[in-house]
Amino acid sequence: MFARFLAAAAAMLLSTGMDLPETGPRPAERPQAAEPASAPAGTAPATAPVPEARPEPPQDADKASSEPAPAANTAPNAAPTKDGEETEKGASGAETEPPPPAVEKEDPVALKACLADLDRLGTRYETRPAITGEEPGCGIDSPIVVREILPDVPLSEETPMRCETALSLARWMAETVNPALHIAFPDRRITSVKNAAAYSCRNRNSAERGKISEHARGNAIDITGFVLDDRQTIAMTPRQEDSTLTGAFQRTATAGACLHFSTVLPPGSDATHQDHLHLDVLERKGGYRYCR
Repeated sequence: MFARFLAAAAAMLLSTGMDLPETGPRPAERPQAAEPASAPAGTAPATAPVPEARPEPPQDADKASSEPAPAANTAPNAAPTKDGEETEKGASGAETEPPPPAVEKEDPVALKACLADLDRLGTRYETRPAITGEEPGCGIDSPIVVREILPDVPLSEETPMRCETALSLARWMAETVNPALHIAFPDRRITSVKNAAAYSCRNRNSAERGKISEHARGNAIDITGFVLDDRQTIAMTPRQEDSTLTGAFQRTATAGACLHFSTVLPPGSDATHQDHLHLDVLERKGGYRYCR
């Protein structure tokens, strides 16, 4: 009886097309392969190692590699000094002074124009032969000796100088010094200018070594004071803190000098300028002026 029931059920399943469930055991999952043991010494690894990423080169690497390395002994480099001029540095880095320039040759046309301007200002002067044959860098190509810088205003020291120096001095006296004195002391006038020698073959500040002075080329003059018509003298002394009219006059005259000269060192500007006003017409790059 039970056997007939099973047979009938099997026949029914076959007639309906139903899939019989799998009756066999499910395959077991394959275990993950274990990491291979390190290979014995002297054998190649199973897989090649991945190379490390190379770092990016710096941005200026090509530039650095294409530029030649500096030579061991390079040409001297210029270094500006406090007054705007230059000294040279050798390979060791020590400052060395360049050789002094040759005596400047005057341009005949410019010299003629300069002397004509002195004539119009009423300057009395004498021309002299060229000053040559002294130390290297010393001398004046066409010197003049000034008797009176303006009419009835002589220099205390008649000394050779270049025409350009004399013309700057005459213009400074006419356009700055005399007007300033008239404001400070309306009843007074200058009857003489006290000065040290303009031309002097020496180094700056009379030092044993260093650059040659502009006095050695006739480009400079030192003013020590002004004599007034009442015989009083306005001496050049440090007056930065002088609140009198004399102090105001001297500071005004000194400041105005920078409109006519390229170097102005008033009394008190340094240890070597305590009793005089240094003025010179040294030409610098770009028209630079050094005024203290």
